[in-house]
Amino acid sequence: MVQSRIHLLDQHVANQIAAGEVVERPASIVKELVENSLDADATDIQIEVEIGGIRRIKVSDNGSGIESDDLRLAVQRHATSKIQTADDLASVNTMGFRGEALASIAAVSKLTLISRTQEAKSAWQISVDGSEEVDFSPTTRNAGTTVDVTDLFFNTPVRRRFLKQPRTEIGHVANVVRVLSIMHPQCSLRLTNDGRDIEKLPAVEVPNDRIAKVLGLSFMDESIQIDLRRDDMCLTGWVGLPTHTRSTATRQYFFVNGRPVSDRLMAHAIRQGYHDVMFHGRHPVFVLNLTLDPESVDVNVHPTKREVRFREARRVHDFLMSGMHHRLKSVGTDAPTHLEFDPSQAQVKSPFGQELDAHQQTALKFEHGPTHTPDKPIAQIRRNDGDSDATSTESGEIPPMGYALAQLHGAYVLAENAEGLVIVDMHAAHERVVYEKMKKARDTRERISQRLLIPVEFSVSGQDAEVARKHQSMFSDLGLILEVSDSNGISVREVPFMLQNLDIKKLVMDLLDEVHEQGTSDSIKARENEIMATIACHDAIRFNRKLSIPEMNALLRDMEQTENAGQCNHGRPTFRVQSMKFLDNEFLRGR
Repeated sequence: MVQSRIHLLDQHVANQIAAGEVVERPASIVKELVENSLDADATDIQIEVEIGGIRRIKVSDNGSGIESDDLRLAVQRHATSKIQTADDLASVNTMGFRGEALASIAAVSKLTLISRTQEAKSAWQISVDGSEEVDFSPTTRNAGTTVDVTDLFFNTPVRRRFLKQPRTEIGHVANVVRVLSIMHPQCSLRLTNDGRDIEKLPAVEVPNDRIAKVLGLSFMDESIQIDLRRDDMCLTGWVGLPTHTRSTATRQYFFVNGRPVSDRLMAHAIRQGYHDVMFHGRHPVFVLNLTLDPESVDVNVHPTKREVRFREARRVHDFLMSGMHHRLKSVGTDAPTHLEFDPSQAQVKSPFGQELDAHQQTALKFEHGPTHTPDKPIAQIRRNDGDSDATSTESGEIPPMGYALAQLHGAYVLAENAEGLVIVDMHAAHERVVYEKMKKARDTRERISQRLLIPVEFSVSGQDAEVARKHQSMFSDLGLILEVSDSNGISVREVPFMLQNLDIKKLVMDLLDEVHEQGTSDSIKARENEIMATIACHDAIRFNRKLSIPEMNALLRDMEQTENAGQCNHGRPTFRVQSMKFLDNEFLRGR
């Protein structure tokens, strides 16, 4: 084969190649055009598409507009009003800045750009077919800009054949509009497809109203607000409770300084924040915006601007993970019911207002085998000496989880609190109590390692060997003692006690991958937690286990003082509350 001489590509071919990085499908065009409208301070944006955007995409806004003398430049590559020097890239605060969007769109479609500034006497338009100008003339329009794109990929039929069915394409377009609308509640957006409304998002004064519109009122009812700060970083938004999850990760909206991004580091941090409280295989729902110094994040990583790179990735990861974990942990037993309580004020009393003795207070250590409930009839459980209300303490306050009334079908504890009826899944609740006690015991003592009689030896790549050498002391702190030879061999001599029966080689390889990508690893603690969760599940009280009233109350008090008590170790809810208002409505009281 004769090697061709190096030559410059034709400008038209070069434009099409560059356009392929920016324009993947109709949704890519809508994203770029709507971002330009938002940068122009538009308060009203209309998006009209035909056949899912394959035939036509038209975006109109009431923004600041473009000067007529700049229209020709606007469709040229690397022409922008948002940066001037390379130093400006370190502090980008606009959605767009690369000067590639309009040029890329024009290279693979027929484009007409119409614009008018507030001061201009008339609007002007420029029409381009595949980067070739075909018209430049005055026209009529109010202040703002309209970009009309037709015949997408008409000059690149191979790319056109990769487009999906119109229904799929309009789904991607609608998602782009929803995502961009979240951080701009002051702007109204309307999306139509073939003349039919797909999304209609009016401007709102309260940002939460826009989130409710995009994710639904059920999300707002089943979520908690986030407002975390550390140094120059701030994380705000809403996260779904561990009981409000989805089967896919499609409802996860993450922004950095208001820009929608997709980042593996941030995704990992959020997943770790939900560790221990979410059902396996489920995905959390959230809307989060990370605000930090623009100079701390590089947004010029990819033409689509969906990826970012942090200057201090480890610090960002730790902030997100620890912040999310502590916020979710602080919810405690109010997770499914929004109850407020102070664990330090919890008192261990019987349903008759009496202090429980030491044996009863340690009733969490339920022995296997039946005990007997008191002979007292259920109707008398709430009374002592005929007139003392057992649901109140000496101070007149009722604990958040209330006081036990009875047991239902050997599975649920029924209790009464200030709000109404509390229904507790006794196995799930006790499982969480036991699990958290085991974790606390593990974290408050020195880690126990098991020395292997025969070291586990294997070879790794040069990169993995370097990671192992660099982080050898960190592995040692985790109870994993290993040595690295000059020939990139690893010899594991000690492992954490609870992990001695695992596949040691696989464990180490997973750790090295995580440390290389994240800078640290939570795998050892995660695997220990999995083992303890299994033990807790087996140790927790079983179905049909008969509990005494003191035992039930001891469980309720333990729940009030246990982290993540609203969910079991598998993410299932441990209790629900039926309010008196709900019960009164069900029984038509007062009607």
